[in-house]
Amino acid sequence: MIPEAVLNQIQERTDIVELISGYLPLRKAGRSFKAPCPFHPEKTPSFFVNPDKQIFHCFGCGAGGNVFSFVMKQEKKDFLEAVEMLAERAGVEIPAWRASNPAADERAALLMKAAERAADFFHRQLTESTEASKAREYFKKRGIAGTTAARFKLGYAPDSWDALYRGLKADFSESVLERSGLVISKKEGGFYDRFRNRVIFPILDIKGSCLAFGGRVLDDSLPKYLNSPETELYSKGRHLYGFFQAKTSVREQDAVVVVEGYMDLITCHQAGVENVVASLGTALTPDQVRLIKRHTKNVIILYDSDTAGEMATLRGLELFLEEGLEVKIVRLLKGHDPDSFLKAFGAGRLKEELKNAQTLFEYKLGILKARWDARTLEGKVKIANEMVGLFAKVQNEILRAAWTQALSEELGLSEEALLAEIRRSDAKPQSAARPAENAPKTELPAAEKLLLGLMLEEDFFLEKARLSLVADDFQHVKLREIARRILENEGGFVSAAQFINVFSEDAEAARVISMACAEIAAAVDKPKTFDDCLRWVKRSQSAREREGLQVQILAAQQAGDKNRISRLLYDLHQLNKGMKEIYEKEKK
Repeated sequence: MIPEAVLNQIQERTDIVELISGYLPLRKAGRSFKAPCPFHPEKTPSFFVNPDKQIFHCFGCGAGGNVFSFVMKQEKKDFLEAVEMLAERAGVEIPAWRASNPAADERAALLMKAAERAADFFHRQLTESTEASKAREYFKKRGIAGTTAARFKLGYAPDSWDALYRGLKADFSESVLERSGLVISKKEGGFYDRFRNRVIFPILDIKGSCLAFGGRVLDDSLPKYLNSPETELYSKGRHLYGFFQAKTSVREQDAVVVVEGYMDLITCHQAGVENVVASLGTALTPDQVRLIKRHTKNVIILYDSDTAGEMATLRGLELFLEEGLEVKIVRLLKGHDPDSFLKAFGAGRLKEELKNAQTLFEYKLGILKARWDARTLEGKVKIANEMVGLFAKVQNEILRAAWTQALSEELGLSEEALLAEIRRSDAKPQSAARPAENAPKTELPAAEKLLLGLMLEEDFFLEKARLSLVADDFQHVKLREIARRILENEGGFVSAAQFINVFSEDAEAARVISMACAEIAAAVDKPKTFDDCLRWVKRSQSAREREGLQVQILAAQQAGDKNRISRLLYDLHQLNKGMKEIYEKEKK
């Protein structure tokens, strides 16, 4: 975690106009600067840079934020990488990070060091040990070159109960080796290696540090694959194999290809298709999807032909839609996985398949039409119901409209009927697996948005807000989240550009903050705007409370609970009294 003071120093030394003008020509427009947006095609400039607030916002595509946000989006970097780039540019030294829990940090560092040493041990065994000849032969038969083995630091675990343990015990305690998942304790005392007589695939984090391992047998023994257990360092659902080696290509191509296994990924990289990561044969998790989202919004799934057709797998892929990513799928020829397809047809053919990947809409529709007869009414209804569930997860309204129109034409059903069913699906209660915060984006209420902009305008408005507002007065989920952080901040007034750093990994928050600040800049009478918006927000909150009380009163009446009815009626009376006062103030 980089100290706030260092982030502020970098921002103070980085003028946003100068930074962005290095990427595109800016023209003066009043107190701001404008240009055609670099993030979407347009003829009329809607991309504005505010030198006073040190933020940018595009009124076309909604992109916005501060200097770090711009670099993240323009250079396809994560937050820390953007900070490091701008720190170097500004001549600011980033101090070594100090953990808030030194003991935990020291443990993590030891585990990582042990994993790194184990990776070196396994790789050295593969390249130097006589015993590893069968492992070298295995990789040779799979077509893996020595340079590729070195790039992925492939290794070999000797056919010995404790070769790794004996190699590391002089430098690491037994506790560290066991917690790292490298060794297992015996019931009778002592330890033995977890990985034995297997080829080894080190699993790295996004920065290239070794966290865990996967091992494959060289014969027919079981289990075929063995993975490191969950540790303080490693959580399987948070990482993707090969992301470290793939991230440069992912950024350059603005797309990521997801495969299932180690060898699928390695052979793709060796063939020159380097924007590939692997899910390690498990269902994708929200954490993995968000990891991808930090680097690109375009995803291509390249699974085995048999696996990708499973409806359960498709439901997992809908996570991408919920996070606002675009996902496509490649169906390989039956009987092929990426590795065998490359060997049979070559890299050129694979690249062509990726280029012609089907959208999730096309792919799922094809599967459903193979299952049900789209010529019958019953088949049409079943297909439409399945597809509507998919549409409900699409955040991009334009994409949703296009898919609805296409499905209407495909099935001969009216768009109105499909849209009505989509609205019903949207209105269903959120499941535990998908909290309300991840629901499709809704329009930001204007009054709430302007209030937020004024709270970040100057200290005067922030203090007025603290006297009159609570975060729960904001109906919109994202605005409420941002308002809560602003109101709870005890360090005094913070500028919009600095406050965006609080949401360093949340592009949507940066977009909302920049939009609110950009729109409030046009307000002529800001104090009056504040008062008008405050009354609207309070009135809306009271209306929601009244609706809630009326529902509770009805339920109490049906239950015959007179005491509860009395209390609720009193609360309703007090609420109506407060609302009347608000209306009277508005008339004056």
